[in-house]
Parts: sequence; C-alpha cells; structure tokens
Amino acid sequence: MTPEEFIERIKEKFEVDAHISENKMPHPRKRVWINVDRAKFKDLMKFIKEIDPHAQFSIIIGEDRGDYLSAEYHLELFYEQEPSLSVIVATACPKDDPKIPSLGDVFPSSVPYERENKEFLGIEFEGIPDPRRLFLPDDFPEGIYPLRLDDKGIKPEMVKNAGHPYKIKKEGSK
Repeated sequence: MTPEEFIERIKEKFEVDAHISENKMPHPRKRVWINVDRAKFKDLMKFIKEIDPHAQFSIIIGEDRGDYLSAEYHLELFYEQEPSLSVIVATACPKDDPKIPSLGDVFPSSVPYERENKEFLGIEFEGIPDPRRLFLPDDFPEGIYPLRLDDKGIKPEMVKNAGHPYKIKKEGSK
C-alpha cells in the first residue's frame, strides 16, 4: 500500500489532518503524519491495526507544547514488504485535562512508553494495564513532571549537581 492509498483509507473513515513527508538522506523514504483528536485516537489506531494486523509499534514521543501536551505514536506498517510504511499518529490533550486513551490493548508494547510519558509529562493514559512508575524513584514528588515546561516541571532548587565538573564550585572561588 502506498502512503497516498493509506491516507485515502484513513480519510474515508476519520476526519484527520494527514500529510506525507520525505527525507532525502541518508535513506530516502516517505512518512505519513496523521493528527487526530484524542476522542477519535483509539478508534483510529484500532483501524490501523485492522488495515495491517502485523503493524509494529515503535515509540511515543511526548512533548510539552506550551498550552497542551502532545503524544506522537510511531508505527511501521507492512514491514514484510518493501518498502514498509512509516506512520506517525499524533494526538494532544490540554494541560488542565491531560488524558489520552491507553493503547495497551491494541499495541501491548506501547505500555512502557505510556508509563514513561505519564512520569515525565503527566499525561494520564486511561485504561493503562500497568500504571506503575518506570524510571523515577518511588519517593519522587507527586505532581512534578521533569519534562514539563510550566510550574509542574522541575524547579531550580530541585536540581542537584549531577557530577559535572564545570558545575562544581570550588571552595573560595567566585
């Protein structure tokens, strides 16, 4: 299936913003980018899984975008054919209601990445089968998210010297 055919199939069923980009180097390939409202996000992902039952989930890139939080799910479709189809599905949620449906039942391998984004950005993945912390220690303060750029992010007084020599002030130095 070509990227154009894939977008056409998606647009027949969902109202989405979709486009194709192409990187030139080092390995030229087209990528399909889809932006979807979070209310239709899970249905769209289930539909993609129907189109290719062997679709491979790769990673979630979460980001604080100022007024909202975004999550980009990277997938590889038709990987048993040449060329495979790289698809990025993005959705977003407002910071005052940071909820996105979990895809743990559609793409089980997405769960660790959802846990990571919950810890570092504060996105709540509704229905996640395993909501435990993944990276941060159990005593890390609740409601603080290291990748947030607002008042819920790390405060300067929380940052400890990570052992970088250029950050260590020697006694008596200015």
